[in-house]
Formats: sequence, structure tokens, C-alpha cells
Amino acid sequence: MIARIVRVTVKPGYYEQFEAATGENHRASLQEPGVVQFDVLKDEQNPGEYVLYEMYRDAEAALAHKETEHYKRWRATVAEMMAGPRQGADLRLLFPDPSEV
Repeated sequence: MIARIVRVTVKPGYYEQFEAATGENHRASLQEPGVVQFDVLKDEQNPGEYVLYEMYRDAEAALAHKETEHYKRWRATVAEMMAGPRQGADLRLLFPDPSEV
């Protein structure tokens, strides 16, 4: 299993648009065969701060996600809304044991 955490800072005035576009990407991502989980979180203490928590069956599924039309559409749509570049980290699932998930 591969987990990816992506932190995004959105410019004021774009929160609702970002959430709408990201919601579409979330729903479409869950239809991908290699996606295990795709959560979108909003920091209630810091307006404009969002975290995407993505889990994939393997590295190939994570790469395949970036080739989907819905991901490319999301990336293009939110580019102007972001205050800076997305910050991502790839992580390996330790617990629960991936063989039990």
C-alpha cells in the first residue's frame, strides 16, 4: 500500500470553488480500481489549508491516478486558486498490516 499526503493552501475567496472541484476529483478517484482511500480534509484552525489523504494499492496505481482525465482537470482547475505549490509526501503503510486491509 502507498499513502500520499498532499497539503494545499488556497487563496482567500476561492475556498468554495476549490472544495467543489476537489469534491469532483474525490468522487472520480474513488472509482479507480487501485484507489483504496481518498479523503479531503479542511483545517478548521487555518482557513485555506487543506490536506488530501490518498491511499493506493501499489505504486503503479498511484502513478495511474495522475494520468486520469479527472486528475488533470482538477490540477488545471485549482492551479489559479492555490497560494503556492502543493506539498506532497509519499508514505508506506505500516499499520494496519497491509495484508489485512
